[in-house]
Amino acid sequence: MASHASCNHEHHSAAGMTERRVMLSLCLTFTFVVVEFISGLRSNSLALLSDSGHNFSDGLALLLSWYALRVARKPATPKRTYGFHRVGILTALFNALTLLLIALFIFVEAYHLFLNPTPVSSSLMMGVAAVAFVLNTGIAVGLHGEALHDVNVRSAYVHMMGDAISSIGVIIAGAVIHFTNWRYADPLVSVLIGLFIVYSSVGIVRETITVLLEGAPSGLDVEDLVAQMRSVNGVSDVHDLHVWTIANEMNALSCHLTLGEETNVNASVVVAEVKALLRANNIPHSTIETECGGCENAELYCQLDDGRSTNDHHHHHHSHGETCTHQ
Repeated sequence: MASHASCNHEHHSAAGMTERRVMLSLCLTFTFVVVEFISGLRSNSLALLSDSGHNFSDGLALLLSWYALRVARKPATPKRTYGFHRVGILTALFNALTLLLIALFIFVEAYHLFLNPTPVSSSLMMGVAAVAFVLNTGIAVGLHGEALHDVNVRSAYVHMMGDAISSIGVIIAGAVIHFTNWRYADPLVSVLIGLFIVYSSVGIVRETITVLLEGAPSGLDVEDLVAQMRSVNGVSDVHDLHVWTIANEMNALSCHLTLGEETNVNASVVVAEVKALLRANNIPHSTIETECGGCENAELYCQLDDGRSTNDHHHHHHSHGETCTHQ
């Protein structure tokens, strides 16, 4: 019990530290957004205004990420038996979708500038972009560690890294305009920024949708996992299998295990060994039902229906023809 309490304390301390980092990043970002937006208007630079818009979305992303981190720590309730961990998944999806909308806006504005290029104050453009690069890079470095394990924080991290790279593009565009007076550099860099935003967002959208659709954990070979489970001494078959991700690195599994006919098979020992195998495969939450055979429609993947089917041939039952009597 003492060890368990210590583990929880460390977990909450780490979560609190991440919250503080996100909040500090949030304050710095929103402060700079105001400076960059005003500078973009004064310099007449779409690239700088695009970067300020991206920075503003960064601020929103950080705000939502901070909120999701706090909400995820709330305990489960009778109506929310999984707790509130999925708030972070929804936040990550929202952040990625806002990035795609910003990219669309940048493309439209860049198109108009290609048709009618306008004068740009390159010196102000480069100076503000240089400050933006330092700020965004610093924030991204601070979030990098947690971003490896949390898609919510990762969505904010991608925002910040995207802005850091965007700032480099703005500096390059400013230098080209300063030395060559080629005004098309501004909308061209804006398009490149938009393309990078799209590229960095699609992966997060795909990952979050997979979680929301109860997809198998990323990187898990389900067929290999089933083969490992069937190789456990005392297990003759695995069926009615579900594997899904609740939230970041919170993977779960439920299944039926058919035990062998040997009279000395101990069901509790078999289940404990299978659960240990699942934990080794990064599936800490599992619900396992044991039986001695006779399950109707014993398919590996349970085919669910809405429970309203009246045709017994198509309706999936979990009844068993034989009660397991192993000790």
